Amino acid sequence: MKYSFQSRVALTGSMISLAVMLAACGGGEDETAAQAESAQAVALESAKEVTSTTSSDGFMPEVTPDAWELANDPTVEQSFLAAMQQKAASAPLLSAAVTDARVKWNPGHYIALGRRDATTLQQALTEIKDLPQVKGLILRYEWPQIETSKGVYDFTRIDRDLALAQSAGKRLWVMVGTKVFTAGGRAVPDYMHTAEYEGGAYKILIGARDALGSNERYGENAALHNVKVRDRLIALATALGNRYNRNNAFEGMTFNETAMGQMAVPLTTTQRTAYFTNLAAVDAATQRAFPNTVAMQFINFPRPYMAGLITNMVNSKVALGGPDILMQDPDLTNNIYPLYDLAKGKVPVGPSVQPENYLTTVQNGPLNPPKISDLYAFGRNRLGANYMFWTRSFTGSPAPYPKVLEFFKSSAFPKDSSGGLNATCPSTYAACVPKL
Repeated sequence: MKYSFQSRVALTGSMISLAVMLAACGGGEDETAAQAESAQAVALESAKEVTSTTSSDGFMPEVTPDAWELANDPTVEQSFLAAMQQKAASAPLLSAAVTDARVKWNPGHYIALGRRDATTLQQALTEIKDLPQVKGLILRYEWPQIETSKGVYDFTRIDRDLALAQSAGKRLWVMVGTKVFTAGGRAVPDYMHTAEYEGGAYKILIGARDALGSNERYGENAALHNVKVRDRLIALATALGNRYNRNNAFEGMTFNETAMGQMAVPLTTTQRTAYFTNLAAVDAATQRAFPNTVAMQFINFPRPYMAGLITNMVNSKVALGGPDILMQDPDLTNNIYPLYDLAKGKVPVGPSVQPENYLTTVQNGPLNPPKISDLYAFGRNRLGANYMFWTRSFTGSPAPYPKVLEFFKSSAFPKDSSGGLNATCPSTYAACVPKL
């Protein structure tokens, strides 16, 4: 049974209020996070809060897709797919100007962290130190954290985290976030909140409640339907590529999932199509900026645009990732997971296990924790994973992440270099190498 959005808010309200009160009463960060996680777990919603309060293990907090994102729209789907196919047919070979076409290729398992403080990173790296199949970490950085003003980039956080991973003999994936679920949070740098960029972002509902100390009730998603916003995101990807493309500890670069969120003011169909046309351009430009590194796009919804977007990704050598392994979810099973077949073997595939995935097999569903081995088997066998991203979540009883580590150490877990995942070099890559 699927809970409605309103039912989920009602279900979690008292537990989230308790977590807020615990935070207000004091205590250290770890203690407060643990108390909040325990309270939220009782409500079955701690792993993926609809209200956007970022939990300590919530690598990619999400909201439920809007109704139109789940709906079938053959006209839009066929039109967008045709446009992407035409673009693919007329596009020049992306490798024409690349003198070294080798791609760093270290398939296997990576751990996703909700926090990026040095203590947490070092602890997580210690936990996987003796697991060679667990190759490193994937960390999320919001766009405004990297671009502090127009054309001015602060790589301090990424440099530190990359150095920590490298010193532990591990690698780093970087996710650039263009969507925020924290009330009053910013999805784009401040200079873009002007008429020139159509405000830079649009508001998305996050449960319609105030955050502590804020009058804002909305998060944001980057206004990619605006070409100037698109161009600034391309400039960001280019700057990242210039700095990290040839760093052997930098395994991959990805953007967050494609679901647009429940818009406070809905975009028109024309604007939505422009949004995904521009996202396709951003993906292709990111791969060009990272010719020797796996460039990835996480996909899920809206349904009408996914086939066309993946067509562009395969043509542009952009890897396909995803934010959820929900093995019995009808929307994903019927509409999204089959699209992985368009990418498998051609470009890298990298599904992720989110906090909610440890607790249920259906989005917004009842408590029904799957076996860690079943999540692994689904990612490997059904989705054809080259990479798997596992959230370091302690929400639930027993806590999921220790069970993940147990599985990695068990006899059931393959001990080849990729931990049983497909290590074959994708067909669109000229050559795959462990390091340049």
